[in-house]
Amino acid sequence: MYNLSVPKIINKLNNMGKRSKLLVFFIVIAVVAVLTIFIVRNGQNKSTPDKTIAYSTNSPSEKKPNKNTYKWVGSPDEPKYITLPTINAGGFVQKVGVDQNNQIAVPDNTHMAGWFSDSVKPGSQGLSIIDGHVSGRINSDGIFRDLVKLKIGDKFDVELGNGKKLNYKVTQIVQVPTKNAPSVLFSQDPKSKSQLNLITCGGKFNLQTKQYDDRIIVYSELS
Repeated sequence: MYNLSVPKIINKLNNMGKRSKLLVFFIVIAVVAVLTIFIVRNGQNKSTPDKTIAYSTNSPSEKKPNKNTYKWVGSPDEPKYITLPTINAGGFVQKVGVDQNNQIAVPDNTHMAGWFSDSVKPGSQGLSIIDGHVSGRINSDGIFRDLVKLKIGDKFDVELGNGKKLNYKVTQIVQVPTKNAPSVLFSQDPKSKSQLNLITCGGKFNLQTKQYDDRIIVYSELS
């Protein structure tokens, strides 16, 4: 690549005739214009980084994000915020995948929920899954602290990245041993075309395994 600095271009222009100067001048302007268009278009074609949680940390952040300043990352049709008014809970939704233990990863913040990106997007036909912490390590409440208090018929909503809100109605709440949780979590009611299952920890905390004995799973359907 040729490196023509501004001083070098000026010197070359000084050694040329008037018509040659004008010709070179317009060529330089044209090259700059083309490069500018290329850079702008290239920047516009870069999509938002896909931040998917693929590691379940034992020390998630317990600092609650500011709803007005937090910069959520996701697509317009992906879940951005969940609000459960009957238990006074709500928070941003992260995208989570499969973690180091070959399980659904958990959010890296106790005040945020996690949409399992291998499940369908909320609002689509099929089964969606959102998980969340019940508590933190410093006795702080997690976003799904009171998930067990939900009742059949309770309503909540999920806001997508484009601002659209999806309304859900609770159809079932179950508490099962952790070992049985996967089969229950991935079960879909054949009568529900668009189902969303919420999950968090429950039961007693096992000091040896550093895990809760049970899982609370809430079934809901798009209303």
